[in-house]
Parts: sequence; structure tokens; C-alpha cells
Amino acid sequence: MRNRQKLLAAARQAFVEHGPEINLDEVARRAGMAASSLYRHFPTKDDLVEGVLDEMIRGVQDNADRAASIEDPREAFRVVFTQSCAMGEDEVAAFAKLAGVSRRTGEHAQRLIVNVVGPATDRLRAAGGLRADITVDDVALFVRMAEVADSAEQRGKALDVLLAGMSPGSAEVRASLG
Repeated sequence: MRNRQKLLAAARQAFVEHGPEINLDEVARRAGMAASSLYRHFPTKDDLVEGVLDEMIRGVQDNADRAASIEDPREAFRVVFTQSCAMGEDEVAAFAKLAGVSRRTGEHAQRLIVNVVGPATDRLRAAGGLRADITVDDVALFVRMAEVADSAEQRGKALDVLLAGMSPGSAEVRASLG
């Protein structure tokens, strides 16, 4: 298990620094291991990418778990939604790039985000604070959309606009403009 963690730490750093194009032999070297050790733990690049995505989302999941204790469902949702993008800019960019490595890694990243935002989304829906046509998958997609913003300021603006667009009254506004 220790070798697996060393490989994940080395891969995470390498992916943040160089993107998913980095050679996996280089990842093994950075971990101080032979490539055969890497492939024993992660038979494919997708396996390694999924492991790194799991590690990257861990802190975000911790934020969501803490938000579950917030009484107001709107505030809990806002915290989860905005803190789902609480990784550093380099990590946010790396997460988005890793999600785009393959269809499999994209689906894995989407599942991770759904697991983070799902409980708060369900709570907000039950409280009447979410448009009826917005699904947990939609919220996860919106989080991913905000992640690709070029700066923290742009990400903040995107989150504000997305949050406003998910409120029950926003559908009526859009219909009146249409």
C-alpha cells in the first residue's frame, strides 16, 4: 500500500506539472520505483489517472462532508458547490485535463463530482430551492465547467452565475426572454 501511495503522489505532482502526457516511466522514476511496480499497481494509464483523480477530490469530499452539518440547505449547497472548485488553480487545471484523458476517466471524474454534490443537491431540491429540471448530473457538470476557468476570479464569477441560474425563479426569467 505504501508503494501505491508513493506512485499516486508522484503521478499527481507529475500530472500537475506536465499534464497527462508525461511518460509513465518518468512517474515511476519520480516515485523511486521501477516501471514494473507502477504497472503492477496501475495496469493502464487510465487506472493511474483514476487513482490520482480519487486523491485530488479527497479534500473536496471532506468539505462536502462538513457542509452536511449546515442546517440551511441553501447554504450547505452553496458551500459544496463553491468549494467543489476549492483546489488550487494548478490542481483544478490538472483535474480537468485528467478527466479528458479518455471517456473512462471523464466518466470517473463525473462520478466523483456527483458523489460530492449529490447529497447537498438532493437536500436543496427537497427544500424547494432548486429548479425542477436541474439534476445532480447537471450540478456536477456545472462544477466541471467552472473548474476550467482561467483564474480564481473567473471561476468565482462562473460559480455565481451558475448558482443564480439554478434557483427556481431563473427558469421563468429565461422563458420570458425567449
